[in-house]
Amino acid sequence: MQERIIQFLKTSDGYISGEEMSQRLKMSRAAIWKHMQELRAQGYEIVAVPHLGYQLVTSPDKLLGYEIQSGLNTEIIGKKIIILDTVTSTMDEAFGLGMENCPEGTVVCAEAQSKGRGRLGRVWSSPRARGLYFSFVLRPHLPLNQLAQLTLMSAVALAEAIEEISELKPLIKWPNDILLGNNKLAGILTELRAESDQVKFVVVGIGLNVNTPSHQLTSGASSLKVAAGKSFNRVQVFQAVLRSLEKWYLKLLHHEFAQVMDEWKKRSATLKKRIRISDPSGIIEGEAVDLDEDGALLIRKDNGIIVKKTAGDVFLT
Repeated sequence: MQERIIQFLKTSDGYISGEEMSQRLKMSRAAIWKHMQELRAQGYEIVAVPHLGYQLVTSPDKLLGYEIQSGLNTEIIGKKIIILDTVTSTMDEAFGLGMENCPEGTVVCAEAQSKGRGRLGRVWSSPRARGLYFSFVLRPHLPLNQLAQLTLMSAVALAEAIEEISELKPLIKWPNDILLGNNKLAGILTELRAESDQVKFVVVGIGLNVNTPSHQLTSGASSLKVAAGKSFNRVQVFQAVLRSLEKWYLKLLHHEFAQVMDEWKKRSATLKKRIRISDPSGIIEGEAVDLDEDGALLIRKDNGIIVKKTAGDVFLT
């Protein structure tokens, strides 16, 4: 019911009377008043003027399910959103839901993470109510050797949404970092469950620094607020990201990965650069020349031999 009240307030031109709301919602004016008090307690600024009614002034900077889904209009990603206050990691929560056969596109987000993580077990700083920390479950019909496509797709979607909402120009560092200049703005992590070479589900986790002030950022990191010099509505940022993820995931499902590749290359901070890449097999230096059809990075070593890497830590040299 509170969701419907908020929608009335958002779509009304000016004030909306308690009597009109009572008639349309088929509930007493006393019940409406009670809901208004509860909404104010959640952080909504709602003014009430005698003989005029109620008007919504501002919405809280909180990740509320009905706020995120209001006007989202996605088919897969975000049809079900689970909002949590503090968790160890949204990846863990989403993976557990994947094991329980949750619907594809289920999103788990949290206001804070106590043990947010990135690739190779690294810590992802997740200060309360400053960023977007979320994971979502996908069930793509892709062979294991093509799952890197999901990381590239997510990076393209995230970079596009950031540019749309902030007019900043983020770049993508292979395989999973979103950069502003040389500073890390966001990271992407993918984990999967497979049986007999058959992918059961994939969890994609994203951490995006939105309103994180400089003193809460780790070394080498940035946020939308720091880069743009202003704060952002996290719900609007979240909606833009989910819509973009949906758009590019559908392209992947429709076998249009070539479009993902083209967009990734346009935004690449890695290609045509001299790099050093480290993985369990050792360290390789050379020029990052291209991606192959599955999203692996192709590096031309100094002796001219081209090697392919599907994972690793990349450093610009």
